[in-house]
Amino acid sequence: MNFAAIPLWAKLSGVGVAALGLLWLVKRTGGHLLPAPPVNPRLSVVQAALSQVGSNDSAKYWADVIPGTNMGKASWCGGFALWALHQAGLARNWFWQLGKRFLFQLPMTKSPQPGDIAYFNNYQHHAVVGAIIDPVTVQLINGNGTGGKVSVSTTPMHSVTAFYSIEPLLHA
Repeated sequence: MNFAAIPLWAKLSGVGVAALGLLWLVKRTGGHLLPAPPVNPRLSVVQAALSQVGSNDSAKYWADVIPGTNMGKASWCGGFALWALHQAGLARNWFWQLGKRFLFQLPMTKSPQPGDIAYFNNYQHHAVVGAIIDPVTVQLINGNGTGGKVSVSTTPMHSVTAFYSIEPLLHA
């Protein structure tokens, strides 16, 4: 088969580093049918989060993670992070409980990977790890980010209070 491959990560995020290198958009050439790419739950979490960049529809995320409750103008970064996990088919039986952060059910890690959850003590902010840019820099996808919308940011790893690994969810 003759393929022309483009890294999905570079296409979606504009980042030149193909940090996920696991899924490639493959252009069909020569009339050959291509096998479906393998499903990668970590990439699915990142794709779900990236698909929402620019959105400020907090009600959508809350409806998924705390059904039947009107959260009004409550900060929704954690609800968004849990929503992204749900979209990837992970933690579907976990729901938001006021005053209890879902991520404390996950183990902390010093080696975050795409799809893991970053946590900041300041504002109790949660974000999805989008990519590891280099050994000291991480790209985050933030619900309730810049301008009250889903946004992408790059930050030094040392500024993140803790990273929580979704690895146990991948084997549940």
